[in-house]
Amino acid sequence: MVDDDDDETECQKPKRAKDAAYYREKMLLCKQEEAGIQLNVEQADWKDDTDDESDDQELEAHYMYMAKIQEVFPDVVDSGPIFDTEPEQK
Repeated sequence: MVDDDDDETECQKPKRAKDAAYYREKMLLCKQEEAGIQLNVEQADWKDDTDDESDDQELEAHYMYMAKIQEVFPDVVDSGPIFDTEPEQK
């Protein structure tokens, strides 16, 4: 006799780390889909499995953080790289 719980355990895929490669692959699959390129079954399944609201919120928070730290102020643009200058003494 086969236990149904064993079948469920075997079908579960290990969680993949959400690193740069993860987001790059997800972005490329979304761009392919938007361009009308049909994804193969494995790609479509992976994309569907990774689509959830918490990921979207996490990614949006990351983008907002990156935009905030990359802001450039007009008076800083002409001053050159900060690491090439000596610290100012006050």
